[in-house]
Amino acid sequence: MVRYKARYLLITIHYPTEPTPPTSDPTSIPFTHPSHPSLTKQILGNLIRDSLALQFGDYGAGAAGNMTVKYFSPVTSTGIVKVSRDHYRMLWAALTFMKDVLGRGAVVSVVRVSGTIKKVQIEATRRAKEGIRRAQGVGLDVMDIVDDDDDEEE
Repeated sequence: MVRYKARYLLITIHYPTEPTPPTSDPTSIPFTHPSHPSLTKQILGNLIRDSLALQFGDYGAGAAGNMTVKYFSPVTSTGIVKVSRDHYRMLWAALTFMKDVLGRGAVVSVVRVSGTIKKVQIEATRRAKEGIRRAQGVGLDVMDIVDDDDDEEE
């Protein structure tokens, strides 16, 4: 029996804000908006399948047959997508070319690719902690990140 080998992609959906006033920094565009609450794992999976079919035709639609969205949080706009090892690059390309999510302009970025879901979950947790620290105004301490990495190795 052949073992099924998969890749897990940690994705983040960014929503561009309205144009900033001319007095602000023109080189930065804030992207910190949550997803619409009606965006679920199933709807996101269908949007990804549609993007695969649009970009790669019938072959892309067939390759997406085993693709599943394992996790999605509309609050953080973060999700985990599972796909076969042979087709993860195709999925990555289709995600990159997605222009909107539920009719709202969006940029979908792949943050991490891993062969195990555990490593992707650890990265998602680390990024969530980092976002909480930024929201609290505490900032990031490099030693905290190093300490977190040391804990994972045990």
